[in-house]
Order: sequence, then C-alpha cells, then structure tokens
Amino acid sequence: MSPTQTGAPPQGLFVTGTDTGVGKTFVSCALLELWRDHGLRPQPRKPVESGCPPGPDGLRPEDGMNLTRAAGLPDAAIEQVTPWRFPDAIAPDQAAANQGVRLTIAELAAACAPDGTGPRLVEGAGGFYSPLCADGLNADLAEALGLPVLLVAEDRLGTLNTCLLTLEALERRGLQLAGIVLNRRRVDADPRLDNAAALRSRTSAPIIESAEGITRAALVQKLSTSKLSGRTPPEDSRS
Repeated sequence: MSPTQTGAPPQGLFVTGTDTGVGKTFVSCALLELWRDHGLRPQPRKPVESGCPPGPDGLRPEDGMNLTRAAGLPDAAIEQVTPWRFPDAIAPDQAAANQGVRLTIAELAAACAPDGTGPRLVEGAGGFYSPLCADGLNADLAEALGLPVLLVAEDRLGTLNTCLLTLEALERRGLQLAGIVLNRRRVDADPRLDNAAALRSRTSAPIIESAEGITRAALVQKLSTSKLSGRTPPEDSRS
C-alpha cells in the first residue's frame, strides 16, 4: 500500500527561501501547527541562527524559539532546535567566524538527525544558495539531509526569476520540490500580478498563495488542503 493510501506522514521538509526575510519561519510555524493538528509530533530544527539578541539565558534565537513553540515543545528544547546562535545579524558563516567558531555541513546535518517518529522540519537561513557555514551553503545542507524542499518566496514582481533559478538548482542536485509558498507581503502589489499561474505552468508541485496580512490560523487552514498537510506525500515536480 502506498503512503497516500495509508495516510502516512511525510518524512519531513527542508524549508528554504528565495532570499532572507520572505517569511520562512511564518510558513514553517504554520506547518508545524498543522502537523500537530493531525496528531503528529514534529521535530523542528533551525540548527544555526544569526542576529540573536541577548536574553536572560544568553543569546535568544527568535526564529528557533518560534519553531519550538509552534511544535508544542517546551522552551528548553531550544537547545536541540537551534544549538548554534550568534549575535551578528549577518550570514551565519560570517557570524560564526566572528565568534571564532568554524561550523561544517556535517555538524549541522548531525544536529538535524531525527530523534523521534514525527516528521522533521528543518529551516535554513536566507536563500537556497546563501552561505550557511564554513564549508557549505543551505543547498549543501539540504542535499546532505535529502529531505523534500519547500520553497518560500515573496509574492512580488521579480520573484519568478529567483523561483525558477532555485527550481533548476534543486533539479541539478537531485532534490525533490515539495511545493512553493508565495507569501505576499506588500499591500501595494499590482492585483493583476499572477506569479502562481506562471509557476503552475512550469512545475507540477503544489503552489500555495499566502495573502498579505494573512494570520497563521488562516495559513494553517490553507495548507490543510494541500499536499503539505501530512496526509499525502509531496509531489515530484520533475515527474
């Protein structure tokens, strides 16, 4: 019996973006909440985070903490969700180097290893080809983990170029595209802009549109009807 017939959950997802600040954590938290609604016990990971402000217990990884809480885990689980945190709000490889730390893809991949039966959600930092550590990019971590990749993009003019470049990069590395979330963040976007239609003509993967100002609850509801819900496995865009 196939995973679709049994309703088996996905093995997990690697969440990347076309750029920084496109809404990866917002989308990731909605997915974690959705998986919990389905009775799953998701395992979030954002192994390295830069730009962490100081808190009473040291540097506070805000994205990692949001993922931890969305997964229903206690705050103490942040030690496993985001084990490496750096203060400088720059690329993680540079932020780590500024603190005398040399991180490797092997170390980050080991930190993302499963520790339970629920699906993993691993969030990268920045875009797919953004540097992540001393010896690799987000793309290298995604390849090391072998998880299907969810691409989050800002729904604006110009995003088709970065989306299609990322899709080509995924295919070259033999990675599966789980879907694309188009996250509209500007109220002044031309209402005639239709990136979703343009992408649907170029990939069979699910395309989810997230309206400007959408709440997490509304995004959870929208995701619940997609193949990212955990009820069926993601499609292969290359089929």
